[in-house]
Amino acid sequence: MRKLQQIINSKWIQHPVFWVLSVYAIGNYFAISNLLKFIDFFYSLLFHIPLLFLVYVNLLILVPKLLKKGKYHFYIPAVALLLLVTYGVHELTFELILPALPTEYYMVSFTDAEVLITIFIIYLVLSTLLTLSKSWYKLQQVEKEKLSIELNSLKTQVNPHFLFNSLNSIYSLALAKSERTAETVLELSNLLRYMLYEVGEEKVDIEKEVEMIENYIELQKLRADDSTKVHFEVQGNLKDKKVAPLLFFPLIENAFKHGVKGVSESAFIEMTLNVGKGIEFNIINNKGKVDDLEQGKYGGIGLENVRRRLELIYPKSHEFEIAETEKVFEVKLKLK
Repeated sequence: MRKLQQIINSKWIQHPVFWVLSVYAIGNYFAISNLLKFIDFFYSLLFHIPLLFLVYVNLLILVPKLLKKGKYHFYIPAVALLLLVTYGVHELTFELILPALPTEYYMVSFTDAEVLITIFIIYLVLSTLLTLSKSWYKLQQVEKEKLSIELNSLKTQVNPHFLFNSLNSIYSLALAKSERTAETVLELSNLLRYMLYEVGEEKVDIEKEVEMIENYIELQKLRADDSTKVHFEVQGNLKDKKVAPLLFFPLIENAFKHGVKGVSESAFIEMTLNVGKGIEFNIINNKGKVDDLEQGKYGGIGLENVRRRLELIYPKSHEFEIAETEKVFEVKLKLK
């Protein structure tokens, strides 16, 4: 299918098809009777000599050199000159080329200058619009590919330190011969598999996302003190609902990374996911100790990651609010 589309989009297919249709249309327009004859197509072919000159001078020189570069004050007089020269080519075709051809047909050039220039202008405008629309389409495709690459990049920006910390925590469990070791390895394995292979789609089932969030929270809790209070509550009906994958993960990571740092007894993270006509995710946590390096940068790239993905996937259909006090940090996310 893609191969066929590439063939159809090829200029070596599009241009010949355009000119074949054009020869038929012009031949039909100048036909001497209702029934098209060879002489009609022969005249049409001669008529296309100035048209070919007009279109390709415009496409190969005027449009790329002047119009696309915004040099409109040069493009307009250049077009007027091109029309004048094309008219001359038309006259020369029937005055010089036609008499030199070994044919018994007697033809004269189309002498109605007003109609002739109108036809030239139609071809000039049509070829320009088709070229610009094709350039616009290509630009849209490039932008789409860039957005796709950016989205894929943003999806994978869950902090790699999380993986190292999880492995260190699992290593500690293994040294202590904890019964949770195997279970934790399985949780990490499932989560990594989800991050690597199951988030290629723009949207995923929210039930699966919640399951991975719960695994993610359990792994993050390995880093936290036992006294840290972590609560995640899900409300509403999750069935047949979808959401952008890994959208909430940077927010949760941010809460663990900054909220519980340097805090033992008063650390807490409260998370609520409410699914109804829309999706609401609220997370509130205490603010831990922030070192000089992170001073004034609470939240880091995690929040920017979420903000950018919301702009790309949920344009004008989301609310993203951040509230901050001296001791508490809160994020509210609504998807309409």
